[in-house]
Amino acid sequence: MWIRTTTSKELEVSVGKCRYHGGAVPEGYLDFSAPLNPLGTPRVLKDLIVNTVFREVYSRYPDYTYSQLRNAIAYFYGTNPEGVIPLNGASEAIYLLVLALRPKVLVVFEPTFGDHKYLSEAIGLKTVSVIYVESEDRYEFPADLLKSVSTLNSRETLVLLSNPNNPTGTTLSKNQLTEVLEAFADSVVLVDEAYQELCYSCEDVDAVKLTNSYENLVVVRSLTKTYAVPGLRVGFLYTSNAKLVKVVEASRPPWNVNSLASEVFTKAFNEHVGELKSFISLSKNVIKSEVEYVSKNLKSIGLHVYKSSVPYILVRHRGLTTESVIALLTRQKVYIRDASRYPGLTPYHARISVKLRHENDVLLSSYKEVFKT
Repeated sequence: MWIRTTTSKELEVSVGKCRYHGGAVPEGYLDFSAPLNPLGTPRVLKDLIVNTVFREVYSRYPDYTYSQLRNAIAYFYGTNPEGVIPLNGASEAIYLLVLALRPKVLVVFEPTFGDHKYLSEAIGLKTVSVIYVESEDRYEFPADLLKSVSTLNSRETLVLLSNPNNPTGTTLSKNQLTEVLEAFADSVVLVDEAYQELCYSCEDVDAVKLTNSYENLVVVRSLTKTYAVPGLRVGFLYTSNAKLVKVVEASRPPWNVNSLASEVFTKAFNEHVGELKSFISLSKNVIKSEVEYVSKNLKSIGLHVYKSSVPYILVRHRGLTTESVIALLTRQKVYIRDASRYPGLTPYHARISVKLRHENDVLLSSYKEVFKT
């Protein structure tokens, strides 16, 4: 029941709602659909962006080797620059790996961000979904199914999981991650850590630190989400596997990260480490406070709220489908994310990003209006 192969027909139905997740909200609406750092872009990055534009960096091509950016990322995260591959946003990782490795099977721990569905449909890649198990207040990692699905372990299999999971907020422990890596020892395992730096309970769960022990591990991080710069489109992939770096590099477009993003983050990670680390620490504190605040109030309205330690919350509506709730919320210029098409979820599920207190109060007031008796 919880392991299944996705058919082409199902993909045609679900791809649209899983793929398009942000950037299309009308002006003047409060957007709770795209999870970003609720503090917004840090001042130091804003200043660097303005300075970079003033110097007309946009008028020249970036260095296609991105050597300075790789070194800056490695310096900031304490890794080897030879294992860093710059990305046009974290979502580029799955495309590069599929192009480089040409897997015959994609094993995906679901529900999760939906771009892999679009890619699988486009190239006819067989996808096997392993569904997280719903408990009272969270979605649990399907440990009991790991042995069954590990029969797919081979060099022709690519494994995808997100940690923390998007959209459920589930966070795997270090032991659970290593169980997956060992169960798929012959496969490449892509761990999407797009929200790891914004997770206030993930200090002991850092897949980058596991890369030296597992050559089959590839980790992807999103700078877009951590620093709230979705328009710059920047992230990175990291692995200790030199052979894997070589084949992925051969598949990477020569200028996949624009000049502005490359210049800004090269300077930021080299010259403003302390400021950015402090910003991330403050961000986690704010996220914790707002997640707890929003969760408590949504529960009081009657929603089923799942535990989360990241800047988004999975909820299940009662009495109204998410489609109906969204229609009512948009009348109040509030927009949330329909999560009903994710595998394992229902027409009543939605993902809500948290913002700052005054914005979250608007969300809660709008929800109370929708569910008033």
